This record gives sequence, structure tokens and C-alpha cells, in this order.
Amino acid sequence: MATIRKRGNRYHVQIRRRGQSITRTFDRLATAKSWIPKIEGDIERQLYVDTSGTERTTVLELLQRYQRQISPSHKGQQVEAYRLRTLKKHLGALRLIHLTNKEIASYRDDRLKEISPSSLKRELTILSRVLTIASRDWGISIPQNPVKMISLPKADKARTRRLEAGEKERLLQSTNLELHRIIVLALETGMRRGEILSIKKSHIDFNKSVLFIPSTKTDTPRTIPLSSAAVTSLRGQLRASQEESGGVIPLHECPLFTYSLRGLSGAFLRLCRRLNIDNLHFHDLRHEATSRLFEKGLNPVEVATITGHKDTKMLMRYTHLRAEDLVGRLG
Repeated sequence: MATIRKRGNRYHVQIRRRGQSITRTFDRLATAKSWIPKIEGDIERQLYVDTSGTERTTVLELLQRYQRQISPSHKGQQVEAYRLRTLKKHLGALRLIHLTNKEIASYRDDRLKEISPSSLKRELTILSRVLTIASRDWGISIPQNPVKMISLPKADKARTRRLEAGEKERLLQSTNLELHRIIVLALETGMRRGEILSIKKSHIDFNKSVLFIPSTKTDTPRTIPLSSAAVTSLRGQLRASQEESGGVIPLHECPLFTYSLRGLSGAFLRLCRRLNIDNLHFHDLRHEATSRLFEKGLNPVEVATITGHKDTKMLMRYTHLRAEDLVGRLG
């Protein structure tokens, strides 16, 4: 049963059917009348979805709730926070009812003028995840996820940057001791930036020349072998950290290295600029290290044990053997 009441210059409609009470307000009586049979038909066919929450809820509210409740449990929450800020800036003011595939497509086209396709995909992946959680776990009715209704550009080709002749020596000769040791560790072990910066004294077994990595991107702890160069770097940083503490034993064990994640990336970028080394990112050192492990004759299982790669396909992306290094094996 439907009733229409005039309230001021607007028309308030209430539909009661199958135990449901649905209300909506319209500016025109004709629009109100045409809305009633459509909704009653959807209820009868059990196709009706209550979107009243989306009329009031904004994208900003969902993004904030996600950042408050979900994001803190993610290892990459700092990077995720940066992408959430971008989404808030561009889409936060929209109400959910207005977050259509057309709006997402417009966002896609605007962002592609500023960022790469792969970066855009990461942003939209977060947005899609937020909408899915809101619909599945928070009881907010979102009939369709608009992110899944648009076409995405092809991602950039995987980076294949490796160190050129002399670049390693230039990097190590021109930096401070702490960054020097970090670069050596990255090249010797293939460790990720966050893994290196989380190293503590208790993680190192100098007698066995192994390092325990308790917290990893894949949530799987691993123990890796250390080369003599890696051991030397760790010993040097351990001595430096003990000297800085003045012999005072802290209540909580601190990491050996003092850089933050962004601080390390910034320092490495500035170093490369000063040396006129183009298009080299810190993560490329992991790529370089992984390739060198293969060039030493290690098989994929052995390399994955050291680097922590779970996906063989992903591992092979990082593996680019130099043709000239393979000549000797061909006979």
C-alpha cells in the first residue's frame, strides 16, 4: 500500500508491502506517482534493494571508516594512507548514490594525466575493497560496485632496471656509512626496504651467518643466509648503534637502522640525483639481488627461500639474466 502526503512544496511517499516500509520525498507529484509502481514491482519480484543509506552516506565517510577500522591491520598502511588521502580529495564529497561508473571513469581519465596505469589500479583496488566491505560487512546497500563496471588501462610493463657497470661502486663510495650498509644488505640479500629497517640484534645469528625476518610482506617469517659482505655490514651497524646509545641498554629493543621508510627512499633518490644515476629506485636493488642469485647458479626454490617470493611468476619478473653472463655455460 502506498500513500502520498504533501509537505510544503514537496511530496512524501510511503510504501508498505511485505513487511517493508519505504519512504522517499519528491519535488513533483508526477515523479512520485511513477516511482510507486516500480518499487512495488521490485518488492514483489524480490529485486528491491534499500539504498536509503546511500542517499545520505558519502564516500568520505566510508574511506574514513576503512582507514580507522581496516587499514591499521595492513602492513602497507602507510602507503595505503597516501592513496586514501587521494581518494578522499577527489571523490570524498560524493554521496554513494552518486558514485556511478561514469564518475569512476571520469576519475580514471583525470588521474591518468598525472600517474601511471599501475598506480591508478592500486588506487581503484582500494576503493573497490572499501565498497565491497561496506556492502558485505557494514550493512550499507551498494547494488553494484562501480569500480568493477569500468575498463582499466593496461598496466605498465614490469621494471627491468638493473645496475649498470660502475653504478654499485659509485653508490657505495658516495654515501654515509648507514646508507652504505643498507645498500650492501639490499644487494646481498634481496630484502625489502621494510625488512631491512626492521632488523634487530636478536634477529641475527652471527655464528651461523643467518638472519631471521619475523615480519614480511607475505606474513610468512623466513630465515636467510648471509654473505660475508652482509655480515660485515650488520656488524658495522651494530657497533654504530651501540656507540650512539652510549652503552645505555634500552627497555625495548630498537631496530639497528635509524631511517624511516620514506626517509630511506628519499635519501636514496637524492644520492642517485647527486651521482646523475637515472631511473633507479631503491626497490630495484631487490631486483638486482634476485637476478644475481640466479646468475650464481641458484635454482628458483633456493632463490625464493632467500627473497621470500611466493609466486613463481612474480619471481621471474625480477629475474633478468645478462646474456653475456650465460655465454660460458653454453660451451
